[in-house]
Amino acid sequence: MSDRNSRLLRLQRVVRDVLDNPALVLDETSSSANVPDWDSVATVQIVLAVEEEFKIRLRTEEVAVATSVAALLDAVDAHSR
Repeated sequence: MSDRNSRLLRLQRVVRDVLDNPALVLDETSSSANVPDWDSVATVQIVLAVEEEFKIRLRTEEVAVATSVAALLDAVDAHSR
């Protein structure tokens, strides 16, 4: 399993917890536009949970676009280098 896929599984766990949806399956096309209950409040909660899970601090510009799995993974990847 690639590092990115491993991070995707961790991110999926985080989003499941925040949205209280244990059956939720995410991929890189998942976003607030197509995931039920992923609204602006959930986005803030997801960002905070991602920071805690991955032990990172997202920059303001990363938080501003943190409405998709792809954007969140890109941000986590950037902090993992």
